[in-house]
Amino acid sequence: MRVEADYYAILGVSQSATPQEIKSAYRALVRRLHPDVGQNAVMPEQFHRVQEAYEILSDPEKRAAYDRRRAEEGLVKEPAISLQVMLSHRSLPCLNEDQVLYALLEIAPSPHIEVRRPPLNLCLVLDRSTSMQGLRLQRVKEATNYIIDYLDDDDTLSLVTFSDRAEVVLPGQCLVDRVRAKAQVSAIRSSGGTEIFQGLRAGLRELERVRGSNTVNHLILLTDGQTYGDEDKCLLAADRASRHQIGISTMGIGQDWNDKLLDEIALRSGGTSAYIDSAAKVTSFFRDKIHSLVNVFAREVRYTLLLGDGVRLKDSFRVSPYLTRLQEREGGFYLGQLNADKPTVVLLEFIIAPRPPGLLQLFQVELVGDVPILGRRSERIRREVDVHFASTRELEEAVPPRIVSALGKLAIFKMQEKTMEELDRGQVEQASQRLETMATRLLNIGELELAKAALLEAGRLSRTGHLSPEGRKKIRYGTRSLSLLPKEVSGD
Repeated sequence: MRVEADYYAILGVSQSATPQEIKSAYRALVRRLHPDVGQNAVMPEQFHRVQEAYEILSDPEKRAAYDRRRAEEGLVKEPAISLQVMLSHRSLPCLNEDQVLYALLEIAPSPHIEVRRPPLNLCLVLDRSTSMQGLRLQRVKEATNYIIDYLDDDDTLSLVTFSDRAEVVLPGQCLVDRVRAKAQVSAIRSSGGTEIFQGLRAGLRELERVRGSNTVNHLILLTDGQTYGDEDKCLLAADRASRHQIGISTMGIGQDWNDKLLDEIALRSGGTSAYIDSAAKVTSFFRDKIHSLVNVFAREVRYTLLLGDGVRLKDSFRVSPYLTRLQEREGGFYLGQLNADKPTVVLLEFIIAPRPPGLLQLFQVELVGDVPILGRRSERIRREVDVHFASTRELEEAVPPRIVSALGKLAIFKMQEKTMEELDRGQVEQASQRLETMATRLLNIGELELAKAALLEAGRLSRTGHLSPEGRKKIRYGTRSLSLLPKEVSGD
């Protein structure tokens, strides 16, 4: 029998609550929600759920049976992952039209969990084609040496280089001899064309060969060129990586690489994609990525939604630590890795049909993830979220600042998406005007460099009808990395 309701959450108590704490919470809710109380006459549904929760949790035998079912479904007694939900409005007026409501999900390690650094199984897959020769390859070697020095002795590192064929430079192993590893990196030479699948296949083999059940398994792919004819194979490799709990993060350097392909590889495997506009920045990108990986707390994180009557999900976005549109896959939304030092924040946009006064169960969210450092698999957390419909318009409540901030960031991201769509349709004038508007928005939140890039590209678009490859990537990736809080309110 599936557990459909979180009775502990309904009463507002922890799973370890004593019988007296449960009784006190129940009495307080009864005083507030009883249907006979005039101002709460529109809340019989919630009152019934409170009664049902108390009936189960106040009976030792029923509570024990309920807890056993929760344990069978992975709803552990003290969850390692925290899931907090914030609504744009807790109450809505009864109108004869659809209404929009936003929910912000914040996912982070539970405060009571002692966070430890997980062992890392890392593979670097590096483009060594002819176009990488010179400064680019030299900076990539320096960045690789940084990682060799940074990793712990019990971490595993493998290194694969590729052009039109792949070579395993460092087989997957613990770094016993760092001097020898650096010597092998120094010997890398550029030649040949670019076939990304060759590198991906060899890199994934190395990771799978030494993959551990409680390690963070990750592949970093860096390229500066287009791959031809093997795009579908690359995407199938990303799907396979996801099934084997391996994330892939992609990095493109320069302007001549397929950003859509690298984005999709990262999206399918739960990794990230990045644009490196200068060879001088390679080490800083590698440093940021390795720091993120050693702070991984949970992996294979995903969520599903069960919507209430008359509720439709319009959009779902991750808004932190970076922004991306989330697509439903196999009945859920895949988030990938959760970092210990940076919560994952998701913004949901709902459309709610007209309804009478009363309480609406807006949605139930179930979050699932593995916590390697605790040896936990498929840990589950559920939350039920309600919204109250009032027959008369009550005092209008302010939208929480965090949601306002997220919506502002999201509006800029959507403008970037719309600009690219208009360009694809040949609507140059509309795209140019939208870029100018986007630049103004960016200036208002203190993103001066990105605003300048948008203005430059708007002018270029008006003159030539095209964006520069560099400008297109700078705008696309720049809007993803906007901070959750705009600069002018970041101190709040």
